[in-house]
This record gives sequence, structure tokens and C-alpha cells, in this order.
Amino acid sequence: MKRVFLLFTGLLVVISAAGAAQALRTEVRLVVEKALAGERDAIARYEAFAAKADEEGYPGAAALFRAQARAESVHSRRFAGVLRSHGHAVPEPNPHRPAVGSTGDNLRAAAAAEAAERDGIYRDAVETCRFHGAKELATMFDQTRDAEVEHGNLCMAAARNLPSMKQARTYYVCEGCGYTTDVRLPMCPSCRRNKPPEPVQ
Repeated sequence: MKRVFLLFTGLLVVISAAGAAQALRTEVRLVVEKALAGERDAIARYEAFAAKADEEGYPGAAALFRAQARAESVHSRRFAGVLRSHGHAVPEPNPHRPAVGSTGDNLRAAAAAEAAERDGIYRDAVETCRFHGAKELATMFDQTRDAEVEHGNLCMAAARNLPSMKQARTYYVCEGCGYTTDVRLPMCPSCRRNKPPEPVQ
């Protein structure tokens, strides 16, 4: 009887430990939630910028903004998935009404926002996850940071050559990590997903 009791107690300890390991540390959960909120805002921003670019006759810029909105949707889905897989509730989205200027101004604003994410939230997120031993999440945030770096580069290039954005363009977005490029590739160079990034026009 004593042996059965000890076995049962041990089983409860194992189950409890597994449950505890499933939840994210508070610091890690908070950076994931903050990143999710930022991505939701970015989706709204880029969708509004795309509409403005279409209105002003810049289909190339509109395609870039749509590609970035798609990439931010991939990021948002990943972050929400992390929270769910660790037993946390996914926060409800807050309505976001972005400020919209001219297409040139929007491209420069987007580049600045991407640089801020690169040097702020995502650098902090990588460091937080590494500090708390969440290596897989650190890798995910590192991949997201790669995507944001490329977004900033694409926006700056488009802003410098705004007249060329009057031509239709195609961009490619990895559905695994959100990496975005204007070059057709056989696989994602960031997450190494063995599928070509999807075209966005």
C-alpha cells in the first residue's frame, strides 16, 4: 500500500512539473504579448498604407505594403500560437487607427517603425528569452527581427526610388517566419523553410 501511495505521489509531482514547465515565465509571456500587440498594429498600418498607395497610383508600393501586412500576420499568428501552446489566453486586439500620409511619407514612416522594432522590442525579446532559457522563442524572435530588418531595407529603397513604385511589383513572403523579399527564392533564407516564399502583388 505504501508503495502504491509513493508511486501515486511521484506521478502527481511529474504531472505538476510538466504543467509548470508548460507555462511561460512572466517576463517571456509579457514580451510575446507586447510583440503580438505591435504586429496587430503593424497589420492595420500597412493595410492603410497599401490603400493610400493604390489611391495615389503607386501599385509597386501598395504591393510592398500588402506583403508587409502579410508578413506581420505571420508574426501575429506565431505569437498567438506560442501563447496558446503554453496555456495562456491570447489578448483581444485593440482597434488601431494609423496615421496615413502620402505614399513617400508612409514608406519613410514604415522604415523608421521597422528600425525601432529591430533595435527595441525584438532585440529586447531575444535577450529576455535567452536569459530565461527559452531558446526556441529566442530563435523565433531572431527570425522576426530578420524580417523587420528586410522590411526596413525594402521601404527605404522604395522611398529613394518612389517613381519606380508606379510600376507593378511582386514581393515574396515566407509563410513560416514572415521573411519578405523582392527576389524569387526556392526557400526561406531566414527560417530555412523548405518551401518558396509566397508571391504578393
